[in-house]
Amino acid sequence: MGTGLALLYSVYWEASPDGVLKMKPSLVTGALTGLLLFGGLPAAGETPPPLLRSGDRIVLVGNTLLERARLYGHLETTLQIAAGPTVKGITLRNLGWSGDSVFGDARSYFGPPSEGRERLATALGETKPNVVLLCYGTGAAMSVDQGWTRESDHANTSAAGYEASRELFLNGYQALLERVRAASGEGLREIVLIAPPPLENLGKPLPDQVKNNRRLAGFRDGIRELAKKNSLRFVDLFAALGGDDFRGEVANPALTEDGVHHGEAGHHLIARELAKGLGYSESVLPDRDLPAREELRAAVIEKDRLFFHRWRPANETYLFLFRKHEQGRNAKEIPQFDPLIAAQEKKIEEARAVVFAGMPKN
Repeated sequence: MGTGLALLYSVYWEASPDGVLKMKPSLVTGALTGLLLFGGLPAAGETPPPLLRSGDRIVLVGNTLLERARLYGHLETTLQIAAGPTVKGITLRNLGWSGDSVFGDARSYFGPPSEGRERLATALGETKPNVVLLCYGTGAAMSVDQGWTRESDHANTSAAGYEASRELFLNGYQALLERVRAASGEGLREIVLIAPPPLENLGKPLPDQVKNNRRLAGFRDGIRELAKKNSLRFVDLFAALGGDDFRGEVANPALTEDGVHHGEAGHHLIARELAKGLGYSESVLPDRDLPAREELRAAVIEKDRLFFHRWRPANETYLFLFRKHEQGRNAKEIPQFDPLIAAQEKKIEEARAVVFAGMPKN
């Protein structure tokens, strides 16, 4: 099945609460129109305009997929190269948080999800992004019967089955978009909604992911409509990595470690597909084993390590929270990461220049 047919398949079918796909026969005309016109993207067959500009501050907001991107460095490395040599001074800050929800569950340490929302708002205010890349949906799609938020008004609904849980997720995502806009400031130019990649089957004893992927396809469709409603760019990693063609086969080669969490090869492919979805040609991306590219990636990984400890210090309870009376005097050391991060950004820019110097001039 080609990419176009795979996209049509996802639009014409819907998942019921028990995970069974059902045809939507009345949507043929509307689906074709939607494929041509959904928010922020050009007509079918056209490439969206490139996203990045010189001096852009990019921020990643999401859960496990985006947080783990810092371990591999492929996402930023790919965007730094895809933007081209004339676009300079790009910086990226990863605010991904494993296990997070659109309500901010994982970002709250000891309080309700509202604490997590405040933490994200503070971080966005400090980073002042021009571009925010948002990616949520996997955890919620996998947990429509178990629940995926502790938000007191919504916890039961999140566990009330596919239809109710999906509607809650999309409503929560809309509220998250509004909070991101408000917290980021006047410099925010674009928000991009990213549909998460599909899950994989790796064989027993790991679980079969067919039903989870059917639900995730439905969540993807909702995220696409949310992008259209808000006139935002939308990148469909679910389709790009074969989610619409998935019928339960065992992945070979595997892109994940356990069917859910992507490893190094998976993150490399995700980064390339994301760049393509943001308007960049794959032809401008060098081979992953190019030594200069690997030097750039190493610089990115080190910068991400430093920034992670800057904004999420391991002993935050002792530094800033209810045990700060014990070690709060050490909180003054946290801003000392800033010059180290700035120095690493210079190394990234230098490594980036080396990559472009060794690439063919078109």
